[in-house]
Amino acid sequence: MDFHRSTTRDSLWARLRTLQSSGATLGPSAFTPGAVLAALRMLLDLYPAVFRQDTALQDRVLRAFATTIIPGADIGEPDLVRMYHDTDYPFYPYTGFLVYDLETRAGRLRGGVSFEGISADDRTSVVQDALNSDDTTSRLYRGAILMAQVSYYAGIYHPERGCELIEFPGRNGGFSLEESSYPWAESALGYETTFDGNPR
Repeated sequence: MDFHRSTTRDSLWARLRTLQSSGATLGPSAFTPGAVLAALRMLLDLYPAVFRQDTALQDRVLRAFATTIIPGADIGEPDLVRMYHDTDYPFYPYTGFLVYDLETRAGRLRGGVSFEGISADDRTSVVQDALNSDDTTSRLYRGAILMAQVSYYAGIYHPERGCELIEFPGRNGGFSLEESSYPWAESALGYETTFDGNPR
């Protein structure tokens, strides 16, 4: 990595700003050797490039991860892991490192087996191990879990459909205005509020 190139500096600066704006305060565990090493690997891409470049590998591992943290989720759902690559969210530069950490952690804890190849209980143990790890890795996993669960349960890519797993019918669910609102709303609310919710 050439630190003299402006694109490299800009990319590194953007990643540092993302970490800074995460809202979490840094405790003493943020400066342990493990936390510092994890942060350097994430910021400088100091891990095998295959985890950043092999999109098929990323898809398999991330789908196994998502179905671990969202019990009952369909592993074949087309947009199950879309949020990890969505540039509208600040997580996507760290997706490769997440895949790398899942694979290496599973291999270390489960005798060299890939994360996607171990049982659901073992995958849960791997994720729990990461959450109990250094501060940097724990924050990465908490963010990854939050993104997956919000994306799936809130149906951010399919607001009309919602999420059947939690019986969320979506934006409307096919109900008429009369079925989804109080029939005499104007008698109970102020003059400015109308039956359809729009001001007069």
